[in-house]
Amino acid sequence: MSHIYLIEYYELVTKQQRTKQLDFYVYVDTVVFTINPDRLLEPEDRLEVLVMKRPGGAKGKWALPGGLVDDNEKLELTSIRKVKEETGLTLKPRDLHQVGTFGDPNRDNRFRAIAIAYMALVPHPSELRPIKYSDAASFVTYRSLRDNRLLEFDHSNIIYAARKVARGLLEDTNVALSFCKPKFTMTELRKVYESFLQYKVDPANFRRKVAATSDFIIPLEEFSDFGSAPGRPAQMYRAGKSDQLSTHIRFRRSLDKVRPTGASKKT
Repeated sequence: MSHIYLIEYYELVTKQQRTKQLDFYVYVDTVVFTINPDRLLEPEDRLEVLVMKRPGGAKGKWALPGGLVDDNEKLELTSIRKVKEETGLTLKPRDLHQVGTFGDPNRDNRFRAIAIAYMALVPHPSELRPIKYSDAASFVTYRSLRDNRLLEFDHSNIIYAARKVARGLLEDTNVALSFCKPKFTMTELRKVYESFLQYKVDPANFRRKVAATSDFIIPLEEFSDFGSAPGRPAQMYRAGKSDQLSTHIRFRRSLDKVRPTGASKKT
């Protein structure tokens, strides 16, 4: 039995009250999305997911940060604790959005395990400092993780489901602005959407949708050469006061176009 499996085994046997009542174990897994700030990358390559390699885990495979729920511990606090321990990243309860429950009987070949998944959107951190249980923690492109052979368990399906939740937030709230500087161009904002959509959006169509949403962004009397057509400075914007968008910013292309390789249609 590997070192990490021994650790998990002893964690399991110490939870006596729970194991007397249940025939399965409850985990929390967390999908943390960020956007690589490198402007030279294509938008589809800027969306990244926080993953780790577990000691004793499948060779060459990544896994989401996560672990067993402690007795008397809220699920959100399990998410925050495990992300901190395994990657060094600090999350707060307000960062978390529940994705769903994953309980396929065959998702873990060691024992019956139920996973509650959370999702968080964070600016790109300068570094990661795992505390324990991890050989390596890194942000890896979503595009590369579409191949579920690179991930342990059913984590590919969890990531795919989490991106749908993130897309819903971008459609209905101002969360996209958290990836922008205090002053930004329309192009910079559009690339945030393109990163999560995983395809390019017509600039004119995007501008119309944003303009139809009141108090989402506010135009400034400032201009930038970045992201504009040659010889045509781009107008700068700042965040408006509205957290919820008055008009949904939605695009029609199906998420099925970027479904992870081998992932099931229902997650």
